[in-house]
Amino acid sequence: MKKIIFTLFLSAPFLLAGEVSVSISEIVVNDYLALVGEFKDVSEEDGVQTIWTIQNPRVKFDDGNALFLANADFTLGQLNIRKDIKRRIDIQFNSRKNRVQLIITNPVIRMERNGAILGELDISDIYQPDLVFPGPMLINDSFTLKTTEGKEKFDVTTHDPIITIEKGEIKIAIDLHYK
Repeated sequence: MKKIIFTLFLSAPFLLAGEVSVSISEIVVNDYLALVGEFKDVSEEDGVQTIWTIQNPRVKFDDGNALFLANADFTLGQLNIRKDIKRRIDIQFNSRKNRVQLIITNPVIRMERNGAILGELDISDIYQPDLVFPGPMLINDSFTLKTTEGKEKFDVTTHDPIITIEKGEIKIAIDLHYK
C-alpha cells in the first residue's frame, strides 16, 4: 500500500501539467531553401551591368545558434566579388497568431572595395517571407470530461514559450496547466 501511495505521489505532477511542443528541423528549412533555389538578379545602369547571385542557401541549427549560410557573388562591370554569408537567425513566436517565424538578422549584404559600397542586397526579401511555421498553442482553452460526479470543465492555461535550439532542430514548447 505504501508503495502505491508513493508511486501516485511521484506521478501526480505529470497528471496535473504537461508540455506541448513543436520542432522545426534543419532538414525541413533546408528543403524549403532548396525549393526557392539560387537567386540571380541582373540589372544595368549607365551601360554597366550588375549581377547578384546567391548560391547554396542553407541553415545550420546547433546548440543555441541558428545560422543562415550562403555564398554571394557580385559582378559590377569587370569587377567580381565573392563572399561567404553567415547571418544569425532569431526565432519569434506570436502566441496570438500561434506562429513561429525565423528572422534573418542583419539581412543586407554589402559588397565593397576600398571602403566604398558598390552594391547592397536584402536577402530577407528573397528567403524570409515563407519561413513561418505553426506554433504549439492549443486550439481550445478548455475541455469537458465525464466523471463519476458528472461533467467537469477544465480550463487550460499556458505560460511563456521556451525556445531552444539544439543540433538539427528548433523546439518551441509551452507548459500546460489545468484549472
